[in-house]
Amino acid sequence: MNTQKAIFLDLFGTLIHDHGAMDKIDDIRFKDKSIEALKMLQNHGFIAFLSVCRIDMPIPERSYLKDVQNYVLEKLMLNDIENSSIHFISHVLPQCIELHPISLEVIYSLENKHNLNLSSCVLVGDLMKDIRVGEKAGVKTALLSSPDDSPMEVDDEWIEPDMIGDNLYEIANKLVRD
Repeated sequence: MNTQKAIFLDLFGTLIHDHGAMDKIDDIRFKDKSIEALKMLQNHGFIAFLSVCRIDMPIPERSYLKDVQNYVLEKLMLNDIENSSIHFISHVLPQCIELHPISLEVIYSLENKHNLNLSSCVLVGDLMKDIRVGEKAGVKTALLSSPDDSPMEVDDEWIEPDMIGDNLYEIANKLVRD
C-alpha cells in the first residue's frame, strides 16, 4: 500500500520568483516564506519533487541547470531541510540532460518509485496548465494566485483547484491543517 505524501512543484513561480529567462545564479530569489513552507511540509511528512523546467520553455544550459539545483539544495539544507526530502525531477548526467517538467507520466513514475499515495499528494502551480496535470493525475491541486511574478500567460480554460493561495507558505498551512 502506498503511504508517502508528496508535493510537486516547478521552481520558478512557486518556490523562486519567475521574472522570465534567467541565466545567472545571482538572479535567483526565493519567494517570501517559501523555504519555511517546505520545512513545514517536511515536518508533516511530505517529500518534495522539484522541476527546473516547464513544458514549452527553452532548455537551460547544462551548467546553469546543475548550478541551480546545487544552489537550491544548498539553501534548503542551510535551513534545516533534509536532503532526503528533496528530489529533483530533472537530472544532469555526463552524457546528457534529462529534463522532466511535471507531467502525468512523471507523477505516475514517481508514484511507483517512491511509494506515493497520490490522494495525499499535491501539485502546486502558478499556471492553469499545472492544475490540469494535477487533476488528471488524481492529486490535490493548489494554485498560486500572486500577480507579483506572473509569467503573463493567459489560461483560457479555468479548472477549479482544490485550494488557492497567494504563496507557498499559505498553501502549506492549509495542507497541514487538513
